[in-house]
Amino acid sequence: MSKKPSEHIQPLLDAVEHSPRLVIWISVFCALIFLAGYAILASLLTSMEILEFSVKIPWATMIATYIFLVAIGSGLCIINALGSVFGMQRYEMMTRRMAFLSLTTILFGMLCIVLHLGHPERMPIYNAISPNFRSAISWMGLLYSIYMGVVVVELWLLNREDLARRAESSQGLVKKILALLTLEKLRGTRIGALLEDSRLPRLVALLAFASGASALSMLGSVFAHSESRLLWYGPYYPVYFLVSAIFSGYAFLIVVTIITYRVKNDEIFPGLKAVIFEMAQVLALILAVGFLLIIYRLATGLLDPTSRGPVMLLVNGPFRIGFWGFEVGLMSVVPIYLLIWAAEKKSLNGVLTGALLVLIGTFVMRYDFVVAGQVYPNIPHGLPSYWPTLMEMFVIGGVIAAFLIVYTLGDLVLSMKEEISHHVT
Repeated sequence: MSKKPSEHIQPLLDAVEHSPRLVIWISVFCALIFLAGYAILASLLTSMEILEFSVKIPWATMIATYIFLVAIGSGLCIINALGSVFGMQRYEMMTRRMAFLSLTTILFGMLCIVLHLGHPERMPIYNAISPNFRSAISWMGLLYSIYMGVVVVELWLLNREDLARRAESSQGLVKKILALLTLEKLRGTRIGALLEDSRLPRLVALLAFASGASALSMLGSVFAHSESRLLWYGPYYPVYFLVSAIFSGYAFLIVVTIITYRVKNDEIFPGLKAVIFEMAQVLALILAVGFLLIIYRLATGLLDPTSRGPVMLLVNGPFRIGFWGFEVGLMSVVPIYLLIWAAEKKSLNGVLTGALLVLIGTFVMRYDFVVAGQVYPNIPHGLPSYWPTLMEMFVIGGVIAAFLIVYTLGDLVLSMKEEISHHVT
């Protein structure tokens, strides 16, 4: 053991001392996780039905949360490729943060699926012994599993030098563990030379981009192949999933980055601010593209008698508040104006507000998409009274809280802070 074990948790102690708000931040999340644990235990002891209000709507808020988180992770994968694959150097300073966020959002998104299943242990067993290669869901799970494995390798390559430096300053068991993680014994061998090749991180990033984009496309296909669900069926949503994943990824990255620096009481240096304002402008542009796709979907849906019914659920039905107020208002029109204005005025508060509005609107949009798609034509007498149950909200709050705790600890331990020397002036 190290003579000074506290040195290995020093980043955590320094962060707590530097920012007392971090203690409140983590305490709130721990409380939410406790409530989620209570809801999950209650569902196991009584019935899974306490997590869903209506048996007519088998896919509800937990599935919407899954799509919300997984699409964000896929969008971050695409944005990360701008720097690590396509050579836009100003994005390279954020590679570690984007890779870690992408991995964790997808991982906790998958957790929503696991908690939604009555017997989650059956999924990997039957996927292994009787895979269905004609199933979009099966391919989606496989591709996301491959992507997460590749991103773990990418993160390891990005943090290997930092781990090696920590190993040199450590002693005892900690030193051995860090040396093992860095594969120190392979230095000087052919494998070690391959690991130190400067082209390897870019190759791994390319594999992550390919697998992540493919998994996102397959996620859209899961819904687009459902012929009995007229709102989902067709070529529109695979394209819209791609666009919405990118703008939700941009919004999430902006929000997390700004809040991280503020919670830790760190100053955002000018180079990073310039990138954030640039991302705000790009986000506004992609939101405009997404808004045009929404208009296209409305026009084609209303003109086609077979798809007019499900579209009317959004336009003038029980989902009209979510559609007009959140998807059109908070997710599209308002943030487009706000982000352009904030980027021009160099207002971080304006950019943060605009990005938060996008995330709120996107979550409601995912919810409306999942639930409304199951209403028509399967429920001919209209949507029954439906609202996420308290237990369901406990579980979702716990999943998001667990993600934020993991991200907070990762930010403190994995050196994800952007380097000033890499900024673009």
